[in-house]
Amino acid sequence: MIKLLHFEAGVIVILFIYLLFNGSYDLSDQQVSKIPHPKNPKKIDCDGQDIWFLTEENELFHWYPVLETLIFKESDVLDFSIGEGGIVAIIKKDNEVYTRTINANEWERVSYYENFEHKNISVCNILEIYTIDSHNHLIKGYYNMNTDTYGWMCIDCLNNHYYVSCPFRHDVLMDYIYSHLWTIGSENYIYKYIDNGKHIAISESSFKQIKVLRSRYLIGIDMNDNLWKYHYGNWIFVRSNVKSATINYLEEIYVIDNDNLVFRIKNEKSKAL
Repeated sequence: MIKLLHFEAGVIVILFIYLLFNGSYDLSDQQVSKIPHPKNPKKIDCDGQDIWFLTEENELFHWYPVLETLIFKESDVLDFSIGEGGIVAIIKKDNEVYTRTINANEWERVSYYENFEHKNISVCNILEIYTIDSHNHLIKGYYNMNTDTYGWMCIDCLNNHYYVSCPFRHDVLMDYIYSHLWTIGSENYIYKYIDNGKHIAISESSFKQIKVLRSRYLIGIDMNDNLWKYHYGNWIFVRSNVKSATINYLEEIYVIDNDNLVFRIKNEKSKAL
């Protein structure tokens, strides 16, 4: 009995040391009790601690930290994304892209005159918006300052893409060497997109959602609802039972689990906050 207790104690000590030194995340997942979230959330995205939710009923909500209030923003939303500087873009049920106007409660359609049916969206910044259309083609929206409009073009109509993500903040040198645009493509593997004829496979298993922080740093949810972090060539398991996740510039990960609970997973940069 005494030997068994010593063995169990040893296992606990080893496990503690492993969790302490393996990776930078504090895996004591603190539920974000101060941030109310809508019923049936299916997607979360954020800019810092400015958090947005999309529900199963296709309703978009914004948690506004100044007033500590959850604000309804729009209905009939298929997808949304937050980019650098807080720009928010949405795809509505008409499969068109909208951004907020100078009136924060109004949305302006920014996709015109093209035959793209947008279904998935990622915003880098006000200058670049990427989508996946109904044909699984990769589409780019580029902002023209002179005309104050977006132009849209298919940048990969040869290969299938199912999800796209680009970071808010680009490392210019690294983006020159490494593409900052990532997609879920063939076999639902994760790829760095280079151009029509060049994609670099990063994963050897299937994923259904990714969120890129920097050119070689992302999180992804696999087909078994496991959340992983890919950091400069290293794969680190974060947690299981995950429906949606996002990461902010503090490297805090916000998670919606399959029980519709919202969690924040901190790392060393955010522990003091």
